[in-house]
Amino acid sequence: MSEITVTRRDDLPFHDVQGDGANGLKLARLYQNPDHALTFQLARIEPGGVSKRHQHPWEQINWVVSGSGQVDAGGQSIEIRPGDCVVIPGDVSHAILNNGDEPLMLVAVLGPGAP
Repeated sequence: MSEITVTRRDDLPFHDVQGDGANGLKLARLYQNPDHALTFQLARIEPGGVSKRHQHPWEQINWVVSGSGQVDAGGQSIEIRPGDCVVIPGDVSHAILNNGDEPLMLVAVLGPGAP
């Protein structure tokens, strides 16, 4: 039987993401399937911060935990707030901006193939 693992809030493995236009972004990878079939992580974007504009072949699903922001993807600009779930198909260029006054916290699930 496999072991159950728990990552405690105080031990979240956040690391800064720099370059390619990223500003105020931290990611914490919580789980990745050994076959890269699924990746689960948290993203924290500080007020005024932005993820780098990027695209990848896998689908990305973001659930907004707290804060507010804007997703620019596929020629659309969409406002997001707590409780919203955003599905970004594979191969769609996207960036996420925190245009609020508090950190934007997102739960992200990345589809098969994420490194």
